[in-house]
Amino acid sequence: MSGAMRAMIRADEYRDAGVLLGLTRHLESSPGVRRAVAMMATPRNLDVLRKMALAPPQWPLPPKPGDLLVVALADDEPTVIEAMKRADAWLSSRPTAGALVAQGTAMDDAPRTLAQALARQPETHLAVVSVPGPFAAREARRALELGLSVMLVSDGVTVEEEVSLKTLADAHGLLVMGPDCGAALLDGVPLGFATAVRRGDIGVVAASGTGLLELTGLIHRLGGGVSHAVGAGDRDLTEAIGGRGTLAALDRLAGDSATKTLVLLGRSCSRAVALRAAERAAATGRPVVAHFVGLDGELPELPGVTWATSIADAAWRACEASGVTAPPWSTTPLGRPDYAPSQRWLRGLYVGATLCAEALARCRHLSPLSTNLAVEGVTRSARFRAAGHHLLDLGDEEYTRGRTHPILDPSLRVDAIYNAANDEAVAVLLFDVVPGPSGDPVEPLRQALTAVRERSLARGGEISMVAAVLGTEDGSPRRSAVVASLEALGVTVTPDHATAVEAALALLPEGEEP
Repeated sequence: MSGAMRAMIRADEYRDAGVLLGLTRHLESSPGVRRAVAMMATPRNLDVLRKMALAPPQWPLPPKPGDLLVVALADDEPTVIEAMKRADAWLSSRPTAGALVAQGTAMDDAPRTLAQALARQPETHLAVVSVPGPFAAREARRALELGLSVMLVSDGVTVEEEVSLKTLADAHGLLVMGPDCGAALLDGVPLGFATAVRRGDIGVVAASGTGLLELTGLIHRLGGGVSHAVGAGDRDLTEAIGGRGTLAALDRLAGDSATKTLVLLGRSCSRAVALRAAERAAATGRPVVAHFVGLDGELPELPGVTWATSIADAAWRACEASGVTAPPWSTTPLGRPDYAPSQRWLRGLYVGATLCAEALARCRHLSPLSTNLAVEGVTRSARFRAAGHHLLDLGDEEYTRGRTHPILDPSLRVDAIYNAANDEAVAVLLFDVVPGPSGDPVEPLRQALTAVRERSLARGGEISMVAAVLGTEDGSPRRSAVVASLEALGVTVTPDHATAVEAALALLPEGEEP
């Protein structure tokens, strides 16, 4: 890798993800700085740095898990030295929480425990827990013991801890959403990455992330509305968890007079647990639409339950059951570009697991096929580059442990896109775009997506790029603005994710397409 690289270690200095992300963006906005990363020096993060080719040949001193790391790659030595000075000044201007407490600032008046916070705000009924994984179960348990339902944003929670927490919640008539619950809508209030959508009578129970966002956004765009959307957690419908969160959420929705139609959406599902959840939903007497990614064709007919074939199909059928009729999406047939002889493979780079799983389910006929998701019969690989068709969920715990989720910090996906740009075997790039709280989701990807096209053209070919854009016109930024930005970069944007996958498959070179 050309350029100059420097690393800085601040020993025994903890900073939260927001500070680290702010420093990363501060450095990357500097002229001449190509890449910058600020993170804690956990073993996992050191491994991520190596995968990103941002681990220096030699550290200033051996990094420890409690140390803060800053690494920058710049055009030349003077620029990278100046970047390190800027990083040091930026951090020094922002005292740590411990330093503020030692100085006796206003932080002394802030509640130090959940019990103290609840005493000040006794009407609270939900706690949002977002702490490092090893401490998440403990904090969630404390919230439950205080009578609060929990939105458990943290990952890194063991199966045994999840079962214990959801069993405790059941015993107290409470709800645990998650772990790794990135989005939910309760009484119309968006939590986490969720986008505000039209209020209506459709109640949703989904995994907890991009699947929920895709489903609720499509319902809104089709003219329907959502009463609540509960994120049960990615593992909830596995045999080990037994659907505890999903069943508890259904019981809550059954008692909600504003909810007239139910939608179930899951991935990594046990067939038996998925059926149990569908039967519980049908027992409410409401129309039920269900889609369990990867179980298409494996589920029997159930009275009152309509099996959808995709997330988009679930949205259409839910709106129909709710009395909303929408015209079909209009799509334009795509022509294949002139690929170079070496171009053969599909590369999927996702920030959401459910959308990645939906893509994988629709690509099972491709060979060779690999993914970092645990799917029976598919080769597992977390490497950015693989020989064959390769679909990655970059929001998976193996990438996010100790670092910010790629919806907030796109640097990991930027690196993966550059990797695809440099891979002469990639023909089609497929990805999701999730509007988050950090502003324009396209701008951080702009240079990398431009490089994809320029480098493929320089090799005598062209990479096709296809994206599924989540969100609505009521969100910020507006979905149409995101779509326009991507199309200006040569990206094909489809109305929904399932259509994006079909478009990507149709664009594969002859002999590789279905």
